Amino acid sequence: MKKLPLITLGILILMVLISGLSDNGRYPVDGDHSKMSSSQPEYINKELYGEVPSSVSEENVKPQDEKDFLTDNIQKSDEMIVRLEDSIDRLASEGNDVSDLKQMVRDYSSLVSDAGSYLEKANSADSISDEQKYVSLSKDKMVHSDVLLKRIFVAMHNYMPGPVEITGNDSLDAKGSGVIILSGDLDVNLSMSSGKFSVVDFEGDMSINSDELLSSNVVAESAVSTSGSVNPHHMVSYLDVQGNVRMSGSGMTIAVMGDNTTLHATGFGEVQLYGNGTYYLDNSGSVREGVWLAPIFETL
Repeated sequence: MKKLPLITLGILILMVLISGLSDNGRYPVDGDHSKMSSSQPEYINKELYGEVPSSVSEENVKPQDEKDFLTDNIQKSDEMIVRLEDSIDRLASEGNDVSDLKQMVRDYSSLVSDAGSYLEKANSADSISDEQKYVSLSKDKMVHSDVLLKRIFVAMHNYMPGPVEITGNDSLDAKGSGVIILSGDLDVNLSMSSGKFSVVDFEGDMSINSDELLSSNVVAESAVSTSGSVNPHHMVSYLDVQGNVRMSGSGMTIAVMGDNTTLHATGFGEVQLYGNGTYYLDNSGSVREGVWLAPIFETL
C-alpha cells in the first residue's frame, strides 16, 4: 500500500481547507521561485518546491487582475492566521510544547503583512513601473508564505491522533461534518450535502464515477511531485459539490471537507476523521464504534 508523505498530506489538507486549487492557481508566478532570499526563515528551503502541486494548465487558473487576486489571498491568509493562533493556544492549554509552531506562525504572519504593505504601495504608486515592482514584491511574499503554511500544516500533523486502520475484511461507515483523509488501496462511496474534495492517484489506476455528483465549479486537475517519485502523480479536485461519488484505486489519497457527509470504505488503508460525527468499523460482524476527532481548527 502506498503511504502518503507527510508534506503531501499537509498540502492536501491546505488545499481542501482554503481553495482546492494548486499553488500556481493561487499564486501565479513568473520565473524560478525555488531560489529563496536570505531573509526568509531557515526552515523554508527550496527542497519543498519539489513537493508542491503544480498546475497542469496555468493559463486556466491565472487571474487577469493580479492586485485583486493578491487582495483575496491576503484576506484568506489573515483568516488562516487567526485559526492557527487559536489552534496553537488550544494545543498549549493541553500541555503541548508549541514554541516552534508559534515562531513559524509569527514568521508566516510577517510574510503576509509584508505582502499587504507592498500591495498598498502598489495601489498608491505614481508610475506603472513602481506599481509592477510592488505587485511583484507582494506576490513573492505570498509565494513564500504559502510554502511556510504547508510546513506549519506538516508540523501540526504531529499533534493529530493516529488514523483508523482498514484491512481486507473491514468496512468503514462514517457520517458527520468536517475533514476526512483516506489513503490506501480502497473502494469508496462518498456523499455530501455540500463540500469539496481532492484525490491523488499514486498508482495510475484510479477510477472516479461522478455521474451522481453536482458541481457548480470546474474540476481542477494538477500534478503532485514527491521526493520519492520520478514522475508526478495525477490529482483531481472537485469544488462546491453535492451528491454522490464512487472512487477506487490501488494507491490513492482522498482529502474531503464537507457537510452532512456519509462514507463507506472497504479495502486496505487508513482513514482520519476530524469534525463532528461517528463511525463504525465492521470486521466480520465485530463492530467498533467511535467518534470523529476534534479538528485542529475549531473555527472550521
